[in-house]
Amino acid sequence: MLSFFFVGISLLLGLQVQKALAFIECSVLDYGAVADNSTDLGPALTAAWQECVIPQVTTTVATDVLLYVPAGNYLLASTVTFDGAENWNLHIAGDIYLPFNPDLTGTMLTFENCENILLNGPGAIYGNGYRYRPDGDLTLYPNRPRLIRFQTCNNCEITEVYLYDAPMFHVTIIGDNNVAHDMAIIASHIGETDGFDMSGNNNYVHDVSVENGDECVTVKTPTNGFVAERITCKWTAGCNIGSFGSGATGVDVQNVYYSDVTISNSDAGVMIKSYPNCQGTVKNVTYTGFTLDAAAYPIYISAFWEGGTDDTGTLEISDVTFDNFVGTGTPTRPAVLLDCNKATPCEDIIFTDISLTDTTADTFTNACGTGLSGLDAC
Repeated sequence: MLSFFFVGISLLLGLQVQKALAFIECSVLDYGAVADNSTDLGPALTAAWQECVIPQVTTTVATDVLLYVPAGNYLLASTVTFDGAENWNLHIAGDIYLPFNPDLTGTMLTFENCENILLNGPGAIYGNGYRYRPDGDLTLYPNRPRLIRFQTCNNCEITEVYLYDAPMFHVTIIGDNNVAHDMAIIASHIGETDGFDMSGNNNYVHDVSVENGDECVTVKTPTNGFVAERITCKWTAGCNIGSFGSGATGVDVQNVYYSDVTISNSDAGVMIKSYPNCQGTVKNVTYTGFTLDAAAYPIYISAFWEGGTDDTGTLEISDVTFDNFVGTGTPTRPAVLLDCNKATPCEDIIFTDISLTDTTADTFTNACGTGLSGLDAC
């Protein structure tokens, strides 16, 4: 009986070990990578993906096949595109560094036409962006590289990878049912350092922190269904919708929900921003549970964010709710600024429990709603 017990335990442990080792690991070290912060990691990533990952993906469980960057310091000197990627995990345990190369352009890691990709850490990517912006000059290298892009990708996830100071923009996700969570972005306090730029349907960002000088977590067109929760933004330009670019037609953003957001020392709190000649729809947007500390323009909707004052647009902005905003703005700017197209005034803009101090008087142009003194009823 006792021998049967030990045999049973041995079989059980054997099954557990087998289960624990069930994934397939494709290490970049087996395909030419060297953790010396000198050898370009790009070719090894491509080779490991093509020669090891693709042939061995047989399930729809992303963690069954790992493209693995082990602990160590790596140089990523060339862009990598995973086109048609599906059902695998890019697991970065090491630290990846970008060089300063004035001729380096594009996006360093691109997933294109992809499905069910997991990109995770605990590693980091260091963009060395300050080297591409000497003395804060954003014009010297206008085509400098971006860090990560999911282009036409669905059901993907990025988490627990830490991003530092991209030369331009950190994470762009375009597609449906994607999630970014439990990660941090830290960059210089300067423009063109966007944290998360999101578009598509039913995307979700939660439990992230962003420190930069531009967008924190922002929605682009087209979007139908977006949720952002438990977001921390420092020195950013806020959590925004837009901008949509001069002359944009067919703008379509709806069913957006931000909750539990902390914003400090920032150029804005929340913005819906456009040019005065845009067309389309922004509707059913909720911002709730915001804590602001020295946020210029705490609440800002403007069809004239850039592009002059020639009011030729027909952007319809409606059903926007601002709820439970507390904290401080800045003493030279209004707590609430609404400035909409004359042909299509902003409608049903709802304010509840707004308690913002250290600001100037609210300003409303071509807008109606409820909850604030001086705002016309619709």
